Amino acid sequence: METANRYYQLANRDIVYMKYILEAHEGLTMMSTIDGKRGIVRVNYPVCFAQEVDSMMAALGREIQVTEVTEAGEPCSKQ
Repeated sequence: METANRYYQLANRDIVYMKYILEAHEGLTMMSTIDGKRGIVRVNYPVCFAQEVDSMMAALGREIQVTEVTEAGEPCSKQ
């Protein structure tokens, strides 16, 4: 199964909350903390679930501040 990664930056106090929400949707994503001090996390998911991940991240973005970034933590521009 082909997978993809997305990187996000959020307040480090929100990392546990985001992990809890993502794990509640078992099998959809796996989240890893890349840099806890900077609040950078990686979300790995099967490519076939990209739309569901988009929806979930949009919903989370209404609750906490979540910004998609590059692997290095730089701002990510969406085309």
